[in-house]
Formats: sequence, structure tokens, C-alpha cells
Amino acid sequence: MRMTGRILSSALIFIWAFHAAGLGAAITGAVDGTIKDMATGQPVSGVKITLVSAKTESLTFELTTDRKGHFYMSGLIPGNYKMTLEKEGYVPQGGSIRIVLDETTRLELKLEPARGPEAGAPAVARTVALANELMAAGKSEEAIARLSEVITQLPVNPVPYYYRGLVYEKSGKSEEALQDYQKAIELKADFILPHTRSGMIWAKKGDFEKAGEFYKKALDSGDQDPTTLYNYGVCLTNLGKSAEAREVFEKLLAKDPEYSDVYFQLAILCLNAGETARAKELLEEFIVKDPENKNAALAKEILKSLGQEPGPAR
Repeated sequence: MRMTGRILSSALIFIWAFHAAGLGAAITGAVDGTIKDMATGQPVSGVKITLVSAKTESLTFELTTDRKGHFYMSGLIPGNYKMTLEKEGYVPQGGSIRIVLDETTRLELKLEPARGPEAGAPAVARTVALANELMAAGKSEEAIARLSEVITQLPVNPVPYYYRGLVYEKSGKSEEALQDYQKAIELKADFILPHTRSGMIWAKKGDFEKAGEFYKKALDSGDQDPTTLYNYGVCLTNLGKSAEAREVFEKLLAKDPEYSDVYFQLAILCLNAGETARAKELLEEFIVKDPENKNAALAKEILKSLGQEPGPAR
């Protein structure tokens, strides 16, 4: 099950996303997409795209858009992937996508141009790239030092604050990370990534009130990532706000009927509300859609306790 504070969720702007028959091998899938400038609608070349498997973070892929803003990668193991988009002159964005067995996931994305102070200078992009390399080499303190230098030079640019916060977070310094994320938000109120990262930190701390506030702000700022909506629903559930949580999960189910964890969450809420028939239907569908999910065994036990054996996987 996706945990509230586990998965990166942020600001990918999905114009459309669907699955179509692909040419990939029988044990893999593919992604095919284009990236355009949100303001002009023109293709954006040279965008760095990073895909990280949600199940195995060591499984990482990097690719770059061509002059037509196009990118393609096959041979991807099916599952959920965290995606980030980065290019100098644009606000960094991220979100999640789902790769399906023997199919091609097609995406059309838009990047927000950086404006005013947030546009910064080429030094920001170079420093961020260097900081990422240093982090990969295990040199977090040096990465922080480099980002601190560019923050001193460009104190009203929110981007380096976000990246320094990310280094702090990955180094286990959550308080410092929260401070940098907050500064990035103060400089750019609709900067989605620091909102979602803050939500994840607070969720890990067990403060679902604050976590939910940050997820809600991300959604209000235009976050289209289903994982953010899911995490917000989990926060509401943990706060005992069952009616609100159910509304969120129903909305997510309508938006993304393949998001298997939602069926389990809704089933539990329905059971608590005494809606046994609907709960049974949801649990059955959950098991069919995601038989390897760690909550599948629990779902089967619940069905047995309700006097119904789970049907065979379709």
C-alpha cells in the first residue's frame, strides 16, 4: 500500500494520459510523451526526465527530450514510477506515472516557465546539477555548501531553497528541510514540490493534520498527481474525517480506476459505515487488480469474515 509519506508527489501537469497497445516485450512496458511550454505551447527540448521505480528506488532511468520535445523509453518493468522534469529556465516539476505490462503509456506534459526572481541565472542550474552529482556520490555536506553559495547570490530565487531542502531531507535532517521548503513556498506560493515534500515529512512524523494541510495546498496549487490526492485521503482517514476521506477516494477512483490501493481504503471506510455489500465489491476488485499487494491477504481475510470467499483473479 502506498504510505502517506513514502512516495514523491508533486506538480506534473497532465493534459492527457492513457494506455495504448505497445510494441514492448511481454514482460515490460514503455512510456512515450511530449513536453511543451505552458505559456507558448511550443515543444521544449533538452528537458531532463528522471524515472525512479516506486518499489525499487535503485531502478532509475534518465532521458532527455529531443528538439520536438519528445521522449520515449521501452523495456520498463511494470509498476509505478516517480517522475521529475528539470530544465534551466523552468520550474522543476514532478509526479508519478504507471507503466503497464506490454503497453505504452502516452503522456503530454507542460512545463511552467520560470519568471521574475525564480528565473535566476544559469548558475542555479549548474549548481543544482552539481549538487545532484555530489549527493549521488554521498557528499551531502558539500552539496549543501554549494547550494548555500547560490542562495547567498540569489536569495529571492525559490529553486535552490527547494533543492537544498531535498538534500537535507535525504540526509535525515527533516527540520532543516522543512525550513528550506517553507522559504521556497514563501517566495513562490504555488511551488508544488516543496508543498508535497513537506507533507511527506509531516506524515512520517505522524502529524497528519499538518501533512494534510500541505497536500491540500499542493492540490489547490494545481497538483494533478493522483498520489498527492491519495496521500491527502489517507491523512483525512487517519484524522478520523471519514466522510471527507471517502469523498477524496471516490474522486480519485473516478479519475484513475487502476489505482488499486484506493479500492482497499474505500472498502474499509464502507465497512466502518456499515455498507457491507459495497465493501465486498471493492475488496474483490482490489484483489483482482493487485493480487501481489501486501494488503491482499488481509483483504481476503476480511472477505472470509464477511462470509464470502474471494473469486479467482481475472
